[in-house]
Amino acid sequence: MRRVCAWCKKNMGKLPLDTQARKTVSHGMCEECANRIFAELGMESRSFLDDLAAPVLVVDQSGKVLFANRLARILLKKDLEDIKDYQMGDVGQCMHANLPSGCGKTVHCGQCTIRATVMDTFQSGISKLEERAYINCGIPENYKKIDLLISTEKTNGIVLLRIDEVGRGAGW
Repeated sequence: MRRVCAWCKKNMGKLPLDTQARKTVSHGMCEECANRIFAELGMESRSFLDDLAAPVLVVDQSGKVLFANRLARILLKKDLEDIKDYQMGDVGQCMHANLPSGCGKTVHCGQCTIRATVMDTFQSGISKLEERAYINCGIPENYKKIDLLISTEKTNGIVLLRIDEVGRGAGW
């Protein structure tokens, strides 16, 4: 599947063939158009992200969450100060994040699809679309597995992690 900028039509590379989307072309926004549009609108990127119709986390290269849009904060039932500068597993209440090594440093983290997808997008620059993932929330003796579909996009040295779907009937 080919990916193009919805504004300038610039080729933004290819998405993996195993994506679940049925389209042959997917649209995103290239870095140049995003910068130009924000400047023209006089809009802060945070306001733009808050207006998106999907939960989105802004993640840095270490896996730390820098920002969560309005829908992500609602989904997680957390305020921004409870999210900002915390590792993804801490934000999502992963049962392994509270281990002494912490999120991203336990033996379980190597199997975390969320972390692997975000880090792969950082390294390769290739966006991921509707990747199947899950998170085990709570404590090991009493946890809840939550199935997710996630997508990632790298721009301006950060990765946008969009939560496309949360398993039916599962709440955070």
